[in-house]
Amino acid sequence: MITIHGVMLATETDFHGPAAYLALCAVAGLQPTAAGYGFLLALDADGEPYTAVLWDVEYVRLLLSAWEAGEARDIPVPAEKVVGHIREWPWMWVGFAAWPAATVPPAAGV
Repeated sequence: MITIHGVMLATETDFHGPAAYLALCAVAGLQPTAAGYGFLLALDADGEPYTAVLWDVEYVRLLLSAWEAGEARDIPVPAEKVVGHIREWPWMWVGFAAWPAATVPPAAGV
């Protein structure tokens, strides 16, 4: 179980268009996909932020709706939906400052 501190959709339509989505994938080291990804901001055992990367965008979309309503803070996330973990949160990643203007993603509640 993780405590969700932020939820973000990383798709061409939800993340500032195709160019910004491709830049996000490049910075994150992710292979761009037609469906995109969902990101969950969490904290590790030491309180350090990390991003859980999920392949199931529709599942993350449901989590985002629940999270915004204050209903999805501590939630078990099925391991089979997680494709990896990345240190920190997207706007902390190395290279983020080089992204096009206005592409800093809003993360719900962060």
